[in-house]
Amino acid sequence: MPRRFLERCDPLTVKAMEEAFNKACDALGLQRTKDGVTESLARTIVEQAHLTGELDPAKLCARTLSALSNGRK
Repeated sequence: MPRRFLERCDPLTVKAMEEAFNKACDALGLQRTKDGVTESLARTIVEQAHLTGELDPAKLCARTLSALSNGRK
């Protein structure tokens, strides 16, 4: 998860988003590299965490994958 996405978050939120990011990368078969796909994934995780307040990594991952598959961010 790119650090710039985590700058304004408390430690609990950061941990949840990092775990959700890793789960989503695994689910999608993505390497944790700096490219457009993982940047979009990270951005969507941050947006979902802020929009929903969800901090459970598994649920946050599921919400993110759902948002991406529905064309939402």
